[in-house]
Order: sequence, then structure tokens, then C-alpha cells
Amino acid sequence: MEQAAFWTRVKQEIKAHRYSQKKLAENLDVPIQTFWGWIHYNRIPDAVTVCQFAETLGVTVEYLVRGNDDINAEDKKRRTLARKTTAKEIQKLAQRITEKIENLEL
Repeated sequence: MEQAAFWTRVKQEIKAHRYSQKKLAENLDVPIQTFWGWIHYNRIPDAVTVCQFAETLGVTVEYLVRGNDDINAEDKKRRTLARKTTAKEIQKLAQRITEKIENLEL
């Protein structure tokens, strides 16, 4: 397994989720220094931690380890749709808040 490719995929998923490396490390309950050490020295964490990475990032272990996009294609579609849905919900909520503020000012 090519460790650099593993970390490239992890970093891409971190970016896609709008996480930071620090936030991901916190979610995994891993000290940030340990997390950065893994990246810096191209070390892959133990299998349990890799499974936690995959679960937290919403991808498969297969994708993180081998880069097999076919397995992850449906997950990516679902995540993209979920982000769009969430953005629409936020926009609607902002509109309702704006309307309530405007009504208060009258």
C-alpha cells in the first residue's frame, strides 16, 4: 500500500467535508500531534483507526486504502446531494429568520 496515496485521499475527504485535520483528529479522539506525525512520516494508523477514519469521512476503507472509486461512487453522490439539501435548508431558515426580524421591526 502506498502511504502517500492514503493520506492524499484522507486530505481530499477532509477538504470535501470542510473539516480541518485538527477537527478530524478531535472527532477520532487522536492527539493532533499523533495525527500530524502519521502524515509527516507517511505512517498508516492501525486497522481500527483506519475504520474510524472511513466511517467519520463517510467513505469505505477500501477507498482510503486502495483508492477504489467505484465502491465509493454512490457515497459521493449521496454526500453531494446531502450538502445541497443542507444548503437549501440553511437558506430557507435564514429567510424565515430575516422575515421574523422584519416583522419585529414593524
